[in-house]
Amino acid sequence: MHRLASLPGGWTPAMEGVIVIEQTPAPLIFLTAADTDIQAIAKVWPRLPGSFPSLRICNLLNLQQSFSLDDYGDRVLSHAEVIVVRLLGGKSYWPYGLEVLGELTQTKPGLKLFVLPGDDRPDPSLMDQSTVPLTAVHSLWQYFAEGGTENIRHGLMWLGDYGFGCNYQPPGPQIVPKVGIYRP
Repeated sequence: MHRLASLPGGWTPAMEGVIVIEQTPAPLIFLTAADTDIQAIAKVWPRLPGSFPSLRICNLLNLQQSFSLDDYGDRVLSHAEVIVVRLLGGKSYWPYGLEVLGELTQTKPGLKLFVLPGDDRPDPSLMDQSTVPLTAVHSLWQYFAEGGTENIRHGLMWLGDYGFGCNYQPPGPQIVPKVGIYRP
């Protein structure tokens, strides 16, 4: 997984800085470009059961360079048991990342990969990149598509049950109204 692009668009020595993510491996990795996902997970993390698997979150904006992604893949992703990727914009948004994850699933057959759309519309061609059944991908996606901290917490607990054999048994995703009226 060490490929540097030989065509424009990849990392070149003339570029300013190479991003290296300094994280240790964990059984659960969550990749997203949405700060709201990162903030919501950080907010619910203290309210998850103490037995919840270790988690690392990385912003996809830091994994745009081939070198950065290859390095992160070797040091962190290759040790994961479950990886969740939440993408806005479909497969074309992060093609090399999906390629790296596809290669990783070939070398690590037990890896559970969830590739979720980053919005509230299903994207079957994106979800097909997952290694788990589409019913499982859809279940996890619904928690995040509805949003709200309780749905995120329950979605992570659902992921603990599905991906790690925990027995948290969270409720299903709760519908969060898309609009509301604010009355001060």
